Amino acid sequence: MPERKVALSTSMGIPVYSGELSRVQVNALAHSKGTAGNNVIGLTQSEVEGKVTTQIWSVDMGGGRRCQGLGRVDGHWRLKDIVVHIASEYPPGGCNYAKIRQHEDEHVAIARETFQRWAPRLQAALGEAASRERPMLGTTDPNQMKRDINERLLRALQPTVDGYKAELKSRNAAIDTTANYRLVMSRCPGW
Repeated sequence: MPERKVALSTSMGIPVYSGELSRVQVNALAHSKGTAGNNVIGLTQSEVEGKVTTQIWSVDMGGGRRCQGLGRVDGHWRLKDIVVHIASEYPPGGCNYAKIRQHEDEHVAIARETFQRWAPRLQAALGEAASRERPMLGTTDPNQMKRDINERLLRALQPTVDGYKAELKSRNAAIDTTANYRLVMSRCPGW
């Protein structure tokens, strides 16, 4: 049986700041994403995507039968560009913009730190899931076997991805408190 290789690459996008949406639009977008609050004036959106690519080895055993198994797994986990919306009523250069951006930059840092912290856990989960894949003797089409393995690997990664999302939500909620919002808004006149 050939040696199995498992690799996970990661990448992070950059923060993209937008002042195109009004307060009403930022608030509506926040509510559509499940963000609490009635007066959202800044919103940071981050999203991860992942994919798994596998290579299968196959040995012809004669009579239409093959021994085949998982040879290589390449996973890629990516934190896409982080979009930061700051309501258009608060243009760059003003106190309000600066304080909103400062708060949203905390969300950017949380997204990036949480992503980096969970990458080794995802690598370990991918390695563990790949180690459970055993060679099979049969007549299964190699392409179908590859699809089946990919599906099993992605299912095995889901609890780790769910853990990442739960931690990210918890950490963001810790700074999205009424008390913290009051503090941010107390730093500038004219809210």
